[in-house]
Amino acid sequence: DLDPSELDPTPGNPTVPTKEPEIANLLASDEPERSERRVTTPAPRERVDQAERLRGYYGTVYRPKSNPARVWFAARGAYSLTGSNEAVGGGRMGFAVVEAGQTWNWIGYGLGATLMGGSLTYGENGVAKSSGVLIGGGPSLGLGRLALLGRGFFDLRVGYNFFYAPVRTSLAGLANPADASPHGPKVQIDIGLLLHDSENRRFRHGLGATLGWQMLVHTFTGEYPRLNSFNVGIGYFFG
Repeated sequence: DLDPSELDPTPGNPTVPTKEPEIANLLASDEPERSERRVTTPAPRERVDQAERLRGYYGTVYRPKSNPARVWFAARGAYSLTGSNEAVGGGRMGFAVVEAGQTWNWIGYGLGATLMGGSLTYGENGVAKSSGVLIGGGPSLGLGRLALLGRGFFDLRVGYNFFYAPVRTSLAGLANPADASPHGPKVQIDIGLLLHDSENRRFRHGLGATLGWQMLVHTFTGEYPRLNSFNVGIGYFFG
């Protein structure tokens, strides 16, 4: 029989094996666990779109809800190439336009005067007749204050012009033919930059480039070919 003292689980008793600590307990840290914070990106709908804010800001400044009528003025100077798809002829001409009218938030109108001058020949062999000057004008419609885009502008205008064109003949011994009264549609694109601090001004100034097309489809008097004229130059507007 064993003596009960021999079963005493004390460190001094070598007969009772001591329990070794588990490896998992040795590897465990005594420091409290730290909760990791997950960085979450905001949903697309929660992101602040700076470009959208700028568009809203300029839209409020340039196009107020009261939609008042504002004075509008434009001047253009350009170089034009003119040709005909029905007869031999054409030429190079200078192009000048001044327009005045009114603008609203989404539309604007103008009445303008146009002067085209240079070398334009047509008729027999393309040189029988010449018309170096066209004087006229007509109405136009544009985008109004919708053309104002932040620090710049982009205006698309459509209209119709009526001209008076003196006609001369280059053939010796023949009287000059009757003067012509051509007319036709036009399209003009104005693009450029607004001058400094435009959003804080009641009236704005803009300077940029202009690109346009003028077609002459018919004449009320005399004879005149169907012409297409393409122009490119510089433009200024106030409004």
